[in-house]
Amino acid sequence: MATSSSAARIPPRPGGARPSAAPVGSSRRRRRWRAVAVVLVAAALGTAPLATSIWPAAADERSDAVDAQQQAQQQQAELTASLEGVSAELGQAYLDLQSARTALSTAEAELTAAEDTLAQKQREQQTAADRLSVAQTDLDTLTDEADQSARNAQEHNDSVASMVVSAYQGDTTFTSWTYVLASDSVEDLSNRASTMEIASGMQESALAAAEAERARDANRKARQDAVTQRVAALKEEADTAERQAQEAADAAQTKRDEVAELETRAATAASDLEARKGDLEDQLRQSAADADAAAARIAEIDAANRAAYEAGQTGVSSATVAADSLGSGYIGHPITGELAVTSPFGWRIHPVTGAGTGHQGVDFAAAQGTPQYASAAGTVTYWDSASCGIGLDLNVGYVDGHSYVVTLCHLSGRNVANGQYVNRGDVIGFTGSTGYATGPHVHFQVAQDGVYIDPMTLPGF
Repeated sequence: MATSSSAARIPPRPGGARPSAAPVGSSRRRRRWRAVAVVLVAAALGTAPLATSIWPAAADERSDAVDAQQQAQQQQAELTASLEGVSAELGQAYLDLQSARTALSTAEAELTAAEDTLAQKQREQQTAADRLSVAQTDLDTLTDEADQSARNAQEHNDSVASMVVSAYQGDTTFTSWTYVLASDSVEDLSNRASTMEIASGMQESALAAAEAERARDANRKARQDAVTQRVAALKEEADTAERQAQEAADAAQTKRDEVAELETRAATAASDLEARKGDLEDQLRQSAADADAAAARIAEIDAANRAAYEAGQTGVSSATVAADSLGSGYIGHPITGELAVTSPFGWRIHPVTGAGTGHQGVDFAAAQGTPQYASAAGTVTYWDSASCGIGLDLNVGYVDGHSYVVTLCHLSGRNVANGQYVNRGDVIGFTGSTGYATGPHVHFQVAQDGVYIDPMTLPGF
């Protein structure tokens, strides 16, 4: 039964009101505020040239992301359309399997990258640990040397202190005259003088050794401080490397778990598809029977058109058709807007069966419920089938000496009565996925003189 007639008057492309002109003063104010905004943004970024270099790059990234998303959506639509001819359940099982395999492949690639990162971080951690170990050994060596230096310094300090005590107690009262007066002979005097020189040399040696030891200790202390700072820096570097290695290990483990889950999902999807393939032969036989019935139906309409043509009803000329939102050809598009072909006319390999089949129409991407229009004036005939779902034929009659019949499949519903005459641009149905279709799309067929042709080759299409 046809729906309300108001739906048939849905405009192919709504227009928009032209905005009124803004006052001159407000326009000037907007220009001044835009100029101020540009200056502020440039100041925030540092320099204006930097801003102009950043914005195009960001725009390019957004454009690339949009293109990638649109490409993925197109590929998904093409895959869905290619499943025409099998039940939604079987088609969905195939889509689930392909989705699982794609996700698994992506996860496996990400796992490989994560494990590469883990290996790199582990190497960095080992390098940092080795450098820290060497620096710590240097620090321990310097610490031992500092301890020994402290002991040596203490010994020298004790020696100097002893000489100071001796001097304080009067040992220095033995002047050279004392040595002379106390000598019993020239030989004794000589011996005493030698002893005095030795003692004086020992004192000078002790003082020099103490001074040298202090210098070495100061140098060693500077080296020790430098190595201590280096150890602290290397310890921080080693801690960072260890943390990054642990994060990489956690990420790799997460990917391993994801891969394992996706492997299970893919195996389940493959099993489900295999179980549903039992119905595939029945569906293929049904599709073949429906195709034969459609061919017979088209042949009957074409025979009637030919009889009328031979009886003197010459039909119309394509020159009488004016260009509109459905195109400039005498047979227009089934939907408005840009046409995105998801499955072309002609030979194709069925993704589930792997067998080559002839696709007698063209599939276009369209959302559920999208209006489908009469691509030419003609008479509508209802029909339904298991494979094509809700469908209709639009008998255009003779145009430029050829008989044309337009067929739509997989509709969610019709918007006209059976046998109704419609004008080009009338809404005659709505996009759906009834019959053997996995998702909503437009299935558009054109028969010329009883033979299906590629609609894309029609003049002005």
